[in-house]
This record gives sequence, structure tokens and C-alpha cells, in this order.
Amino acid sequence: MKTIGVLGGMGPAATVDFYRRIVEATEAARDQDHLHVLIDGDPAVPDRTAFLLGDGPDPAPALIAMARRLEGAGAELLVMACNTASAFAPRVAAAVGVPLLDWPGEVAHGVLARQRGIGRAGVLATSGTIASGLYQRAFGRHGVEVVVPDARHQELVMQAIYGPDGVKAGTTDLTAARARVLAGGQTLVDDGAQALVLACTELSVLFATGAATAWPVPAFDAAQVVAERVIELAGGRLKRPHPHGTDKEITRCPND
Repeated sequence: MKTIGVLGGMGPAATVDFYRRIVEATEAARDQDHLHVLIDGDPAVPDRTAFLLGDGPDPAPALIAMARRLEGAGAELLVMACNTASAFAPRVAAAVGVPLLDWPGEVAHGVLARQRGIGRAGVLATSGTIASGLYQRAFGRHGVEVVVPDARHQELVMQAIYGPDGVKAGTTDLTAARARVLAGGQTLVDDGAQALVLACTELSVLFATGAATAWPVPAFDAAQVVAERVIELAGGRLKRPHPHGTDKEITRCPND
């Protein structure tokens, strides 16, 4: 089995949630059946959305440093536990000699394998992820249109992630934050989205208990899709059949 290297700390709770998903989705009867996972949780990585919106330092050097540390420690497959960080993936991938998972590409592939016939997908993510066009391109390669919240509801999503009662603030009662995202997701359903994608690891934390079933269309968690795909690529066993099929080839980060 391959050693997985996780670029984490973006944020810490999201990294814990991602590792939990890997563990819980692995078919294992004993410790030795689980995968070897190396985690570099560096919360000092500059905010990805801030840079993408022109208001912060470049996080790529810190991401590259993490990737190189993980490679040096023996990681054979890298994954960044942050949707927005995928905007910097080509630079990270070029700096190391081991594969870096294409997070948005795997999510689009996984969602469409689970829910066939989707023509329009709603994406809930940071403003940086949306501005970067990561998911628009990933789904567009499959002929699927992506819709995102309007400015007012996108601000509500950002408050749920970054606000004083949001996930990154470590708030224990996330009821208000969850309600904001539910409202944003409903506007996408009203706009014709046939499925929703939680494309931020903080939103994965927010809906870890499955509250996303409140929407009238299927909702897919990007972190869960990627966690299951990582298990598959690393040679582990999933607890249930994976809709990706039996292809074991790693989807490398695209260069553009």
C-alpha cells in the first residue's frame, strides 16, 4: 500500500475531519489494515482565498514546503485537504516528484459517477475557489454547468466559514452557520441545480453529521469523495463498492 501525504492545517479542524473520513471509509479488521498516512498540519499557510482575491500573501511557497517535507518523509501520493488550495496545485505538483491528486477533477468525476445525468451542479465554496474557476473547469470537462450563489448568499457562506460563529473560529454551536449555508444551497436548487457539492473542507465539518439532507436534491461532500478515492489509489479497501470502478490510475494535477 502507498503512503499518503496530507497537506493540512487549512484549517486544523478540516484536516482532522478529512483524516477521520479516510479511517472510517477503510475496510479494516485490525490496525494493520489501515493506510499509512503522513499529515503536515501547518496552519501558518497564508489564507488561500485572501490571495486569490488580491488581499494577502502567496500561499504557494508554504504549500510547496509542506509537499517537499512529506515527500522527504516517504509520502508516495499527496493530497491537499483544502479545496481552495487546488488553485495552487500546478505549482506544488511541479515542485515534487510524487503525484498530487487533482482534487476538483476527482470530485467532479466522483459526483457524476454517483449521480448520472446531471446537467447543472451547484457549488458551495469559498469565494476564492469560485473566483479561481476550479469547479467550473472540472465539471465543464464533463459538459456540466456549475452555478454558484449570488453575492448576498455567497457572503452568508463565507460567514459560515470565516465568521465569528463560523467553523474556522472553533465555534461549538454551528447552528447559525449551518442555516446560512442551507439558505445558500437552496438558492442554487431554485436556480436549477440538480445536485449540490460542498466544496470547502470547513463545510465538510459543518455538515459532517449529514444535515445536508435538508436539501431536496442530492448533496455531495467533496472531502468524502476524495477521501474514498485516496483509499482506492493508495491500495486500501473501501467499506463499500466505489462508483469510480476499478481504475487505479492517479489523476495528476493538471498543468494549466
